Amino acid sequence: MPDTHLATAPGPNDAIRHSLATRFQKARGRTAELVAPLGVEDLMVQSLPEGAPVKWHLAHTTWFFETHVLMGADPGYRPFDPAFQQLFAALDDRFGAHLPAPTLRLLSRPTASEVMRYRDHVNGTVLHLLDRIDDAGLADLAERVELGLVHERRHQERLLSEIKHAFWCNPLRPAYEPLPPAAAQPETPQQWFDMPGGTAEIGRDETAPGRDHEGPRHQVLLRPYRLAGRPVTCGEYLAFIEDGGYAKPRYWLGDGWEAARAVDWQAPLYWERREGGWQIFTLYGVRPLDPAEPVCHVSWYEADAFARWAGKRLPEEAEWEAMACTKECLGNLLGNGHRHPRPHVCRGTDGPWQMFGDVWEWTRSPFMPYPGYRHPDDVDEALSGRFMANRIVVRGGSCVTPFDYATPTTRHFLRPQARTAFTGIRLAEDV
Repeated sequence: MPDTHLATAPGPNDAIRHSLATRFQKARGRTAELVAPLGVEDLMVQSLPEGAPVKWHLAHTTWFFETHVLMGADPGYRPFDPAFQQLFAALDDRFGAHLPAPTLRLLSRPTASEVMRYRDHVNGTVLHLLDRIDDAGLADLAERVELGLVHERRHQERLLSEIKHAFWCNPLRPAYEPLPPAAAQPETPQQWFDMPGGTAEIGRDETAPGRDHEGPRHQVLLRPYRLAGRPVTCGEYLAFIEDGGYAKPRYWLGDGWEAARAVDWQAPLYWERREGGWQIFTLYGVRPLDPAEPVCHVSWYEADAFARWAGKRLPEEAEWEAMACTKECLGNLLGNGHRHPRPHVCRGTDGPWQMFGDVWEWTRSPFMPYPGYRHPDDVDEALSGRFMANRIVVRGGSCVTPFDYATPTTRHFLRPQARTAFTGIRLAEDV
């Protein structure tokens, strides 16, 4: 545990302190904003076996800052409530065996108001520590805060994904918030963009807290390929359904076919036939299917099957990144005011479009370490090396991904059967 350095006068790194404090307040405030539309009863709902109630997300992200920032950087800090150290840990057994996910839904106590007092206490203490620590201790504290910010952003997306599923399970199909106004858009033809192949560099130049799995930067050899200009739309995916795509095993990998049959997949998650047509459930409630918007909530198995049906394939993650590095236009991300994929974002700029935002895009790459990757010695909940098995890489971010988390090098990873995340499809083919 590092020594604590307490400042008695302003130092030369006040700009760093101010930046960290501003970003910390913004990230923590964003989580509070996401919870604001919910009632206290909503905070206790857990519909996914591997998920967690919103109240637990609020407490767990606070636990992370308390444990890794306050207790890690200030030996004199005492926990807000020692019992919270075990209650709100995840994959961390330093404070006793962590609670299994099904148990989380039973935590009616501490109450929501107690959890919010816990958040207020930790928020204020972190800001106070940023203000009083001297320059010698600032670098270590800054790294801990940065790790906490990455962790907070990930849970913001999980929180919205899980409350959407919980509301969908409710027979009333309640809306999380009112639908913002948006002009209807026609479905446009797909365009394709060629890449010559050859040697490319991918990955982060230097490591960053919580992003250990995105480096080191390294060279890859790419064959010439072509990438679709936009994600697959609901209209295009509907053609796959109507052609019997879910009934023809020739389009499916063996594991995918078994997964689809086991739970009777007939369409993406949240699609249903109602009143003579297809409707989808969104964070704005049930509404008619928009054929122009990107298809969302498909598993990797479904994405792969659609690509085979279309005579294409999913991109390698290196192909995706090599193309994304040349793009600056951000699509629909958390903070843009629309929590559902939108069509034609960034039109008018050079394509491909919507590579950042709207939907995470499945690749055909397994989540594995890059050449030269070294697992950090200080293993904690936000590090991703422990998940490098049985996951597939998704790229680009979604409509509920914080905008400062979606970059060309961002690697997210999901199980191939996962459908609750905002996942979609961008096609590729060999040239």
